Amino acid sequence: MNVEQIDDVLVFTLPQRLDANGVAAVEPQLAQQAAAHRGKMIADMSEVNFVASLALRMLLTTLKVAQPLGGDLRIVGLQPPIAEIFRKSRFDTLFKIYPDRAAALADYQNNG
Repeated sequence: MNVEQIDDVLVFTLPQRLDANGVAAVEPQLAQQAAAHRGKMIADMSEVNFVASLALRMLLTTLKVAQPLGGDLRIVGLQPPIAEIFRKSRFDTLFKIYPDRAAALADYQNNG
């Protein structure tokens, strides 16, 4: 997982496969970074082509950690099959989802 900071936004680029092994590889770092950052975050899923239910739980847990601290987690770059999983699981109602980083960063700048 690649992590970078753009202005006051922490951007996580998630790996192609978020199966049990993929989640185990990134979840501790994601949780630690989210708790330390306490702010605006983006999960870039443009490279992700597989998500297990564990990955959805990881994203939801990260959102729940961020929100009470005044933060947020936004999702960008969902491939069509992954977007369908988000829609069917109703995760599209829990997260703000954008086509790409630029759109999410612009929304953060314009609307906080």
